[in-house]
Amino acid sequence: MSDMTFHKNGTVTLPSNADPAAYGTYVQGWLRHSVGVDLGRNDPTALVVIRDECYPEFTGRGFEQRLGHRSRTVVHHETVKMTDYMDIADFLVNRLTQIPHWDLAIDASGLGGPFSSTLSQAGVEHWAVTMTAGSSINIKGKTVNCSKNVLLENMATGLETGDLTIASDLPDRGLLDREIGSFELTSTSAGNLTLAGGGKGHHADRAIALALAYLKTTHLENRTMSFSKLQGYWG
Repeated sequence: MSDMTFHKNGTVTLPSNADPAAYGTYVQGWLRHSVGVDLGRNDPTALVVIRDECYPEFTGRGFEQRLGHRSRTVVHHETVKMTDYMDIADFLVNRLTQIPHWDLAIDASGLGGPFSSTLSQAGVEHWAVTMTAGSSINIKGKTVNCSKNVLLENMATGLETGDLTIASDLPDRGLLDREIGSFELTSTSAGNLTLAGGGKGHHADRAIALALAYLKTTHLENRTMSFSKLQGYWG
């Protein structure tokens, strides 16, 4: 990894002495962060960060390169109890300025819609994910309608296959593990299987934020964000 070049835009390259005419043998990796936010109403607002990294490597055939193993690891999670959406937005912007090469996905369901508009007016690019019933996902621009079942099953599959992991030294990891474990596979009156969780005594804010962050890496266009100058509320 010491031979790799980490660029300011979040891309990673592996320089070699190959003939420039063999440019097609190069690949471009990345190191970026996917941020998921579950907006609190009566519950706290939760934020989870996944480090998403995939580096180029030599195939062993001359200077030919390929992308190596993709790693998506939960490296941060927290909750904050705020009732004013401007305060929540201010908190979120402060966190994002500390995260390099980020992509943001938020829960835009219900009152999350106006919050999404607040972020857009302030120049904070994000994916607005509205959780729905059913078993489908529809994407139009940066507006996403995704069934809660698909959202949670996607996260569960990632954890089961190892495509999504949680850092072993993550502070308060037990809190996140318990929230993930609060979801159970149940059957609806129509006989369909669905994942249900949360509820009284089992808030799943962190788990939903994690599911949103992971959805960004599996279903939504890869595009890293950074701040230039925020417009509107933050000047």
